[in-house]
Amino acid sequence: MADRVVAQPAPPVVLAPVEPVPVGDPALGPEILLPSADEPDAELVRVGDLVLRKSHAYSRLQTAHPKLALSAVDLLVFDVLVARHAQQHGIQVDPARVEALAAAEERAIAAQVATELGDTMDLATYVWRLFGMRLADWRATLRRRTAQRLYQGYVIRYLALREDRVQVRFLVHKDRAVADEVVDKVRGGADFATLALRWSEDPSRRDGGLLPPFGRGFQHPIVEAAFGLQPGQASAPFAARHGEEQRWFVVYCLARLPGREVAFAAVRDEIDRDLEERPLSELEINAYTLRWRGELDAVPK
Repeated sequence: MADRVVAQPAPPVVLAPVEPVPVGDPALGPEILLPSADEPDAELVRVGDLVLRKSHAYSRLQTAHPKLALSAVDLLVFDVLVARHAQQHGIQVDPARVEALAAAEERAIAAQVATELGDTMDLATYVWRLFGMRLADWRATLRRRTAQRLYQGYVIRYLALREDRVQVRFLVHKDRAVADEVVDKVRGGADFATLALRWSEDPSRRDGGLLPPFGRGFQHPIVEAAFGLQPGQASAPFAARHGEEQRWFVVYCLARLPGREVAFAAVRDEIDRDLEERPLSELEINAYTLRWRGELDAVPK
């Protein structure tokens, strides 16, 4: 009889511990957005005697999902920009504010777990199964991530209110005749948002073509036309690139917002309210990165 093959146990996988951030830590400075200087290639996991590090994970990600790897780099660049602007303008998060926002998010998640899973799973078990983290480590990570998001919102909204801005709705269509008809109807009293929802070929149509307030440095084909309008005015149709093709644009001005030369501390509460009512959008993040990335490109490598 052939010898029976006995399966060998898999080597143990040991995750590196998460470095906790004390709740209410007063040292939540902009540097939390930056990579840790004393961990250039930190250990992530051990598989038996083999140590896997951050560089291994990134190399593997480049091979398996190159676009995802590029996205990770873009996120790092974004955070470096935010940290530098926070330091430049004296922007500092309030630990009490971080704690309040993180606690509210934790309560919301706990309520969702209770509603959907009832007595079958508590929050600690849910966190472990979903994130592979102990509850205390997850809470520390949640607070750190909350502080990072708050810095992002503070920096982007603060820099925006310091410059002259305009807020508009816009419409994009491949047919010049449609664009002409929209202008005629708006000038006759029709609601631009309704027309954009009906006719625009841009994803912003779902919000009636609405864009967040932007300055002259905003990377978008409508900028020049937008700053040539006063509130209540619609532009004449104009052709510009939209993706890979030429399209016809119409812009409608909602408001002109003059820049305010003011210290961050004087507008912190205003920005907090603004972020509660209107969370930071992906469009704002992308526009900020495109606008300011040149600052990093100018630094000698």
